[in-house]
Amino acid sequence: MENIEKLKKLYSEGFKCIRYEDGNEGELKAFFKNFEQEKIDDIISYDENEINMIKKFIDTQC
Repeated sequence: MENIEKLKKLYSEGFKCIRYEDGNEGELKAFFKNFEQEKIDDIISYDENEINMIKKFIDTQC
């Protein structure tokens, strides 16, 4: 669940998800950008439960 904490931290620092996609090996790749500071970051997760939590969090932030 380390990625959940990173996700919350990114949003608290002004990052927004610009895209997420399912990888070839079942992983989730999520890409974030802070438009004010022009910074980018990403999260990659292979845990199915964590992936569902990440997607749900991102989808409710729109």
